[in-house]
Amino acid sequence: MGIPKFLKFFTANNHENSASSNPVRDNLITNPNTQQNGSKVSVFGLLRRLMSGNKIDGGSRTEEEEKVYSWLYALAQSEKDIVFEYVRSTERGLSFTEAERRLRENGPNIPLEYTFPSWWHLLWNALFHPFNIILIVLSALSYIASDDPNGCIMLVLVFISVSLRFYQEYSSSKAAMKLSEFLRCPVKVQRCAGRVVQTELLVQVDQRDVVPGDIVIFEPGDLFPGDVRLLTSKHLVVSQSSLTGESGTTEKTADIREDQSTPLLDLKNICFMGTSVISGSGTGLVVSTGSRTYMSTMFSTIGKRKPPDSFEKGIRRISYVLVSVMLVVVTILVLIDYFASNYLSESILFGISVASALTPQMLPLIVNTSLAKGALAMARDRCIVKSLTAIQDMGSM
Repeated sequence: MGIPKFLKFFTANNHENSASSNPVRDNLITNPNTQQNGSKVSVFGLLRRLMSGNKIDGGSRTEEEEKVYSWLYALAQSEKDIVFEYVRSTERGLSFTEAERRLRENGPNIPLEYTFPSWWHLLWNALFHPFNIILIVLSALSYIASDDPNGCIMLVLVFISVSLRFYQEYSSSKAAMKLSEFLRCPVKVQRCAGRVVQTELLVQVDQRDVVPGDIVIFEPGDLFPGDVRLLTSKHLVVSQSSLTGESGTTEKTADIREDQSTPLLDLKNICFMGTSVISGSGTGLVVSTGSRTYMSTMFSTIGKRKPPDSFEKGIRRISYVLVSVMLVVVTILVLIDYFASNYLSESILFGISVASALTPQMLPLIVNTSLAKGALAMARDRCIVKSLTAIQDMGSM
C-alpha cells in the first residue's frame, strides 16, 4: 500500500528532524477526522463533535486525551510500512546515535515523575490544620489577657503535633523518593549499527531510555515501555488490569487493521504502556513514550492537588461547628459577666478561659499520634504512606 499524497511531504526518510515535533503526528492529531483515503467522517460524527464542545464522546475526553486517541487510531488503521514512516523509524530499528538524539529531545520515558515536596511545603501542611489554627488564636488571646501558662501549654501542644506530622510525612516522602530511584525495568530493544552495512543488534536498555521509533521484543512477564504498535505476534495475551482494573486478559495480534468504531482499549494491534504480557511473544514499534502515552493522560490528575478526603472534611466540619458554638457561648457569657460586674477586661479573660475549656486541646496531638502509629505499622509491613490522612481512606476500603 502506497503512502497517501498528502503525507508524502512529511514522510521522507529524514531522521534529522525531531521526533518530538513530528509533523505527521501533528497533522493526524490536528485533523483527526481525515482518514488515509482523504475522506471525511460522517455528518453525524461531526455534529456530535460540535455539540460536545469540540470534544468527543459527549465531552468525556480532554483535549490531551483526544490527541492521544487520534494518534493511536491512525496507527491502528495503517499498514506497518506506513507506521514506520509515521514514527520515522525502519524495520531494523533506530541507530544508537538517533536513539540518543531522540532521548535528549524527548526526555526520559517517565509518564508520571514524582517530585520530592519541599520541607516548607510539608511543614505548612502540618501547621495549617483547623484545630492548630484555633489553638494558636486562643494562645495569642491568652497572652494578651496575661494568661501566660495557658497560652504556653497550647503552643507546646501545637508544636508537638506539627513536629510529629512533619517528621512522619518528610521521612515517608524521602523513603519513597529513594525507592523510586532503585526501580528499573529492562527492555529488549532492536538497534542497528554500522554506516555502510547496518547490522541488527539486540540490546537491553532501561525503560527510561526507550524512545519513539524503537523496536521492542517482549516475552511473558514483560511490561510494555510505551504505547506500542504490534509488528509480529505469536499467541499474544496481555493483561490491561493496570488501566482497566479488571483481572481479565486480552488477546492481541499484529495481523489486523482496526477501524474507528473499535474502543481504544480493545484495539488488537495496539498495546499500552503499563500493561504486561501474560503469554506469547512478539515485537512492536514504540509510537509514544512519556507524557504522550495513554497511561499518562489517564493518570494526569495524580500530579495535581488532590481534593480533601472524607477525613479532612470531617475534621473541618467539626472545627466549624466548634468555632460557631464557641463564639456564641463565649459572646453570651462575656456580655452577661460584663453587665453583672462592669469590668470589661475581667469579662474578656473569663471568655478566653471558657473558650479554652471548650476547645479539645489534645485532639490534634491524639489524631496525629494515631495516624503516625498506623503509618509505622504499615512501614513494618513494607508499605510506605506519604500522607497521614491516607491512613483513614485505606482503612475504609
